[in-house]
Amino acid sequence: MGPPMTETMSVGTTDLMRLSHDYAAHNYHPLPVVIAEAEGAWVTDVEGRRYLDMLAAYSALNFGHRHPRLFAAALAQLERLTLVSRAFDHDQFGPFCAELAELAGMDVVLPMNTGAEAVETAIKVARKWGYRVKGVPAGQAVIIAFGGNFHVAPPRSSASPPIRTQGMISARTRRASGSCRTATWTRSPQWSVIWASGWWPCCSSRSRAKPG
Repeated sequence: MGPPMTETMSVGTTDLMRLSHDYAAHNYHPLPVVIAEAEGAWVTDVEGRRYLDMLAAYSALNFGHRHPRLFAAALAQLERLTLVSRAFDHDQFGPFCAELAELAGMDVVLPMNTGAEAVETAIKVARKWGYRVKGVPAGQAVIIAFGGNFHVAPPRSSASPPIRTQGMISARTRRASGSCRTATWTRSPQWSVIWASGWWPCCSSRSRAKPG
């Protein structure tokens, strides 16, 4: 049985990365740095090297690691209640949503756990707006996404569909005119994934094909 999570393992970067490679699914390819401690904008790896954290957990740590006010608020909440599912309300959820809606100038908010969920929801909202407000005919909405981004990863080969973080499935790839490569999703709504080799001609052609 391994050491508790709160203990520091006395092994180096290579050994720890080997464990990650052998026992974790390969959905990420991290940099060869294993962080052990952090404070503010600085992180320290298992060998004691310090780095300026300019990634900030994809902006989740814009206030820095272990910010005193955030740390105190999280600790106070954990001492009262750790977690509830959305099958229940809790005493902080309603006030949080009300304050966030007022701050953002919106009618309602939808808190998300991950960026993938947020992007999925934004796509669904855009699609619904297209049908209900813009007047796009039923079943004719087209969502254009740019290949090579986190949400639409590149295909493994020219014959493979692009990989997405979640959601749309059953895709087929096809080559359009010139160097423009697109992937049209067979599940409604239609999806067009535009790769960098010909993104502007693709956008122009898709826009002309779907007026309005």
